[in-house]
Amino acid sequence: MCQNIITAGERASRHAPVKRFLRIGAFMADEFDKLKREIASGTRVISLSGLTSVAAKAFLLTRLQAETGKTFTIVTESNTELEAWQTDLEYFKSQIANRKSQIISLPSFETDPYSGVSPHAETEEKRALALWQLRRDDNSFVVLSARSLIQRTVPPDMITALGCMLLRDKDFAPEILIERLFAGGYVREEPLFGPGQFSVRGGIVDVWSPDADAPVRIEFFGDTVESIRAFDPDTQLSTGQLAEIAVAPMREYAV
Repeated sequence: MCQNIITAGERASRHAPVKRFLRIGAFMADEFDKLKREIASGTRVISLSGLTSVAAKAFLLTRLQAETGKTFTIVTESNTELEAWQTDLEYFKSQIANRKSQIISLPSFETDPYSGVSPHAETEEKRALALWQLRRDDNSFVVLSARSLIQRTVPPDMITALGCMLLRDKDFAPEILIERLFAGGYVREEPLFGPGQFSVRGGIVDVWSPDADAPVRIEFFGDTVESIRAFDPDTQLSTGQLAEIAVAPMREYAV
């Protein structure tokens, strides 16, 4: 899926083939056009000189993504640098690129897997959401730490099985939905006050996916999804009808 990989560091490997290596003064207009041509031709290793900050690199890559339409993977040294990249990419994307473009952030676990210490819940949630979003093929950027590349995770079909897609007027048994919510790390609460929660009242299931700004209320008639509505968690009033809803998991491993 990811077609170009540019590391956050300034230098590429000295072992890269010379004929596939390009050094560019990034902010010159003609060099920017040259850079686009190199990406279009499939150059595998590109070193950018003159970019000393994350913001400068994020600006350039956002322009490149907007004009080439390709997916870029950015490998950072740490989760802290990953967060800086995500913030700057989001800003420049809103200024010069398609606002609907997708930025996926995959942090690494901070703990040693053999230490017996559980990873932070927020990190688990971010990783699960990122792995769920990677199933899509319209992502603009994938930002991940180097440590994420060596940490084991689940196969794509397993992360897909922890979430679900519901469509109005289509069958999806509420019992299966509830099983997947529990397996995916959701907590049953009444009423909902944050992502990762759900509630059940007869044939109505309220659920708040981690990638959603607001929860949704799903009404079933038997096993058929009769209605999907976004609603305000404070007033409980509906804010709009939806034709479908994707429910992302909160954990990358089944609970």
